Amino acid sequence: MKKYFAIISLLLAGVISLYGMNNHSNESESVIVEINKSKIDWSTDIERSIDFSVIEALAYPKLGLVEVTLHNIGDATVRLINANNQVVSSDYVQTDMLTTVYLDASSTNGIYYLEIVSPSWYAEGVVTF
Repeated sequence: MKKYFAIISLLLAGVISLYGMNNHSNESESVIVEINKSKIDWSTDIERSIDFSVIEALAYPKLGLVEVTLHNIGDATVRLINANNQVVSSDYVQTDMLTTVYLDASSTNGIYYLEIVSPSWYAEGVVTF
C-alpha cells in the first residue's frame, strides 16, 4: 500500500510541476521577428564555406525583450530603435562563435526597429510590443 501511495504522490507532484511550467511559459511566449537581410561585402564568399551565416531574432512581447542570434557575420552592432528614432538598447558583438544578444525595450509598448550592421551584412526588422 505504501508503494502505491508513493507512486501516486510522485505522479501528482509531476503533474503539478508540469502545470506550473506551462503557466510560466505563457508569460514568455516568443514571436519570430521577420528580418530583411542583405549582404554588403561579396569579396569574402562565406556562403560557399561550411560555416553559414546566421541572423535570427525572437521577440518576447510580454517581457519587452528581443533575442538576436548571430553567427559568422563579422563584428556587428545590434540596435533596438523606438518610433522616435532613439536607440533604446544596443550591443557590439563578435560573431565568430554563435552569439545571442538580448535587447530590452524597457517594457514600453510600441513599434521598434531592429538594426544589425556588420562589415559584410546589413539586416533590419520590425518588432511590436
